[in-house]
Amino acid sequence: MNTNLERAIAESGVAADGFSIGAAVRLLRRPLALRAMRALVPHAPSVPVPERPAAAFAFDLVRRVYAEHPERVVWTSICLPSELIWGLGLTPFLPEVAAVVAAGLGLGARSLAEAAAGGCPPDLCTVHRGAFGLEREGLMPPAAAYVATSHLCSVAGMMLAAEAWRQHKPFVLIDVPGSADADAVDYVERQLEALIPRLEEATGARFDPDRLRVAIRRSNEARALAVEFHALRAARPAPIRGGQALGTVGLMAWLLGHPDGAAHFRAWRDYAAGRIARHDPEQPAQKVRLLWLHVGPHSGNTIVPHLEDHLGAVIAFEEHSHIWWEPLDEAHPLRALAARLVTQPQEGPIGRRLELVLDLVARYGCDGVVHFSHWGCRQTSGALSVLRDGLRREGIPLLDLDGDCLDPTNTPAGPLRTRIDAFVETLT
Repeated sequence: MNTNLERAIAESGVAADGFSIGAAVRLLRRPLALRAMRALVPHAPSVPVPERPAAAFAFDLVRRVYAEHPERVVWTSICLPSELIWGLGLTPFLPEVAAVVAAGLGLGARSLAEAAAGGCPPDLCTVHRGAFGLEREGLMPPAAAYVATSHLCSVAGMMLAAEAWRQHKPFVLIDVPGSADADAVDYVERQLEALIPRLEEATGARFDPDRLRVAIRRSNEARALAVEFHALRAARPAPIRGGQALGTVGLMAWLLGHPDGAAHFRAWRDYAAGRIARHDPEQPAQKVRLLWLHVGPHSGNTIVPHLEDHLGAVIAFEEHSHIWWEPLDEAHPLRALAARLVTQPQEGPIGRRLELVLDLVARYGCDGVVHFSHWGCRQTSGALSVLRDGLRREGIPLLDLDGDCLDPTNTPAGPLRTRIDAFVETLT
């Protein structure tokens, strides 16, 4: 999971050991307590300076979705532009990210067991099964509406549609085609336009173009800082441990359009720049540089620490952190968001993803590539043979790790470490 969220919640006294569901639910319903935690916890000594804006955001988000105005909460899949939801004066809730956070707090096995008891098929992605289990436990916030996009993860739309049906709430699917031409942008833009009145009706919100433009401006500011931060990560030696960045993808999607987004990336940019200036990388021993593809293991993760601490392999960058879109046009915000959706590198022809991977390998000077094939994520793992062939033609080694980002029982650490050891040895 994202270390800043885990640390912030742990500082509040709600830790993985002895986690009390009842106590957690009571805490989540107390807005004054959550406001106090937002003010105090991010400044605790155990929360590193670059992670404090995200910790503050976490408590503000919890307050919004659990304690205040649940009628203004919209459940979304991770690819739905959060700028649009923030720009309507609503609060996006990403159940996929929430399931990962809960697993990091020690609730992964419990949520998956609850999902199984509810009849959730065991061959589905554990992230979505975990979210379903948390809902059955009563730990998910209520929602006024549910919105998903069709691309990258088809299960997300199915799960959100099923939850909307159970709660008797509206569900909207934004269909994103595999092409990235002007017709595709037109098609998605029309759907985003039609989404606004649906959300107004469901939540009581009223669309204000100026408020949406503010969200777009905030997103652009965060994007610019993220680009600067990512450029710093190309330095040798790498200024930060890439392992911790694997858990920030969902956070980035949530922060875009929120006031804390710029603060988050500014903090990380300044932190990385300071490390470079002091010649003080977080990971002292750096023998090889790796590009990480897809998600990483979040619960019971020993693979990444083994890579970094024992083998001297630095994760120079990760695929899902890449900023592929140009600054969003404030004058035409819905069209800009539509263009970002259809140009997602992992969407459409696999060659688009391969082109990105080759570019990132060159940009960050990577010696090899690691693909974490998360259980149940078929569309990503299905592209592996094409990626392997394309990388082989360029002389770039690829290691495929079969595992599970949520369930450590599906990630056999011993055999994976053996394969990792052999892979890194071939690179040194």
